[in-house]
Amino acid sequence: MTSTTYVKELNRESHTDFKHLFQPLQQIAKWTGLHSVQIGKESRFYIVKKVLNWIKLLIVYFVIVSAPFKFLYVVLYNDSGSDGRIIPILAVFVYFAASTYITIASYFSVSKYFSSFCESLNEHQRLYGNIQINLYIKIVCKWANWIVVVVTVIPTVLYSFITFHFQDDLSDVFRPLSFKGILNTVLTLSYVLSNTFFLTAHQVILVMFLILTFTLFLRQFSHLNERLEKSLAEKLSPSLQEKTIETIRQEYSSLLASFEITNSVIHHYLFALYAMCIPIVCFLLYGLLRGKLTGGESLAMSVLAMFVVFFVLVLTIIGAVFNIMAHSPLNVLMKVDIQSITDKAVHSLSLFVSRLNGPTVGYHVYNLFTLDTHTALALTGTLLTYGIVMLQFSESGSSGNSVCNSNNSLTS
Repeated sequence: MTSTTYVKELNRESHTDFKHLFQPLQQIAKWTGLHSVQIGKESRFYIVKKVLNWIKLLIVYFVIVSAPFKFLYVVLYNDSGSDGRIIPILAVFVYFAASTYITIASYFSVSKYFSSFCESLNEHQRLYGNIQINLYIKIVCKWANWIVVVVTVIPTVLYSFITFHFQDDLSDVFRPLSFKGILNTVLTLSYVLSNTFFLTAHQVILVMFLILTFTLFLRQFSHLNERLEKSLAEKLSPSLQEKTIETIRQEYSSLLASFEITNSVIHHYLFALYAMCIPIVCFLLYGLLRGKLTGGESLAMSVLAMFVVFFVLVLTIIGAVFNIMAHSPLNVLMKVDIQSITDKAVHSLSLFVSRLNGPTVGYHVYNLFTLDTHTALALTGTLLTYGIVMLQFSESGSSGNSVCNSNNSLTS
């Protein structure tokens, strides 16, 4: 099928089966061990398939879970003779511990809520009409398998190249593995490649799911807001106006219910991402400003920090934009002249306003905070504060070293 024919077929579609739409993303999640595989007992070779699936999961999760324990071993038995040498090991330990948490926790949330999310959108579509899906969402969902693989391979190869090229500088980080001899080198690179691939793939899947659902809900809230504004501006009959406002309010509540399932899928990832950001950046700044890092460690930690900070910034912006759009109906409702509408319509508007002024709508991190404009400001302020503190410590440390050197020279 040519691409032109495929685009024409997508344009003709009006009804969307969300289980079918997100099936490629669900499939790659199953292949990489982020989603449970359901094997029917009536399936051929049921026992063989079940055993092979468990073997695959055991291998994947052994590779993933062993990483933080390996780095914990390096931290506890650090014998480099300098406290500053433990800084890069701590940064990598924080990243792999948080990433392992993301994979394990998200395995249960994805397996439990992914299908429910698709079913909720199908039910919303049945009650309130077809959801118009952006053409690009359909194309991205169709090729989700290849997109995840390509996006995952790039940082995996980059990290493996840095590891092999700077093997002497990073020898402390990879103990008890080493690059001494061909066999040890092959084992170390295989471990690094597989571990990085699976962890990165799981995070890419979650980020892709977040971006796709963000685009989907953003468009629906935008259309809902336009319909609300149009219906209030038109001179409708009292009964029709009551029905229209109440229908929009209920449709908004239905979208929020589906969106909350999205939060249940990705909130583990958001929590771990924000939790690992500050420590990694602080360790990097400390190591760079104090001159405690080798060339390989500086490059590896800088790439790691940029990777984490980039996704934190992108998701914070996405959360802020979504938060603004989800509360945009409030601006329309506050302009309504309640004397010109019926009591039932006023009641519906009151319920609508109460919901919009209630719990903040948006991506939240375990209900600790919601990603909005305040989060962006708080994150920026925190990073700047820690950066300034590190600079001050660096300057005080340099001054202390200069004084000690001066005293030593006078004594001699």
